[in-house]
Amino acid sequence: MKILKYIAFALVILNLPSIALSIYGSAMGSLLSYLTIMLLALYYFLEKKTALNWWLIIISLTYFFISSLQYVGPTAPFILEVIKYFVFLICGYELTKHITVIEFYFFLLIGVLGIAVEALFFPSHFGRYSGFYLNPNVAGFICITGYAITYGLKSTSLKLLGQFIFTLTGLLTFSRTFIVVWVLLNLISLKISIKNIRILGIGILILSTLFFIDEMVGLNNPRFDQLRSIANNESVSTQEVSEDSRTSTWALYYDQILSSPLIGNGFDTFSGRGRIKVGVHNTYLRIIGEAGIIPFFLFIAYIGYLIIMSLKYFKKAPNLIMQIIGLSLFLLANHNFFTFYYVSFAAMWIQYQIYKFKNEPIVKDTLLQQ
Repeated sequence: MKILKYIAFALVILNLPSIALSIYGSAMGSLLSYLTIMLLALYYFLEKKTALNWWLIIISLTYFFISSLQYVGPTAPFILEVIKYFVFLICGYELTKHITVIEFYFFLLIGVLGIAVEALFFPSHFGRYSGFYLNPNVAGFICITGYAITYGLKSTSLKLLGQFIFTLTGLLTFSRTFIVVWVLLNLISLKISIKNIRILGIGILILSTLFFIDEMVGLNNPRFDQLRSIANNESVSTQEVSEDSRTSTWALYYDQILSSPLIGNGFDTFSGRGRIKVGVHNTYLRIIGEAGIIPFFLFIAYIGYLIIMSLKYFKKAPNLIMQIIGLSLFLLANHNFFTFYYVSFAAMWIQYQIYKFKNEPIVKDTLLQQ
């Protein structure tokens, strides 16, 4: 069962189907995508089954049902995508119950090392790196999730190693969201212990490593050029930093949201494949824009619940509030919660950790019976 668990988890968290699609084409990508769903289903049926994730099942049902009312695309792919997501939702939630903090940490570590490998051996003119995740902003989310998880580890050496690698690779994505959340998480870490200020020392080492990589392969990124100018106490322009602002992208969709706030505009209309050829880059706006206020308020309540309960268990597991902060802010800049399975998995994992704390005596009794 462990081998099956790790293969299924690797397919989800390392984004392997998308990698296969990008490198080998649609046939291999589809094969790995269906293999992921099949292995998750197999794991679910072989594992002792427990409670379903009713939170996300209800949210997803309302989102897909209401958004389907005005959907004008091909029916078969839509139905197939919905079925696959619900299989993932049910079976993937069972998988989250058997993934420990240390297992999550090591798999994320493997994932982000792809970013470093790409930067060192496959430098691009684009100057931003994403490894397995194909998109630098998504890769930044993986890095911040891994960084947050380090605060749930007992081993100091593993924690420091992870903090160095997740920070370095996160900076190589040159994701503004990553940098903002990283600073916020470090401020929160001071609440745990003032000793966590040592990350400033690690930061100097990381900055030196970035300069070394730039000398070796040339990062060729305007954001890094600005960072280097700041380090050299030189004047900088904020023009590049403000380019491609998410707020200007969101504004393209405000009229559509206001035109149909109750039932939305239909599935996929905010993904960039509709009338506007750029995605909304905001999960919250995509939900309300495609399916209206009911799934939107349910999703907001879900994220709010995770935040409040993570705060409640801050002393026991400070990584949870850090992870949900990273996730909730990432969703402000990405609209693929229902299509990027590792994003949904991250939310479900936090949810189950909270469930364990709320039902500790029950969970212990269940484990003893197994």
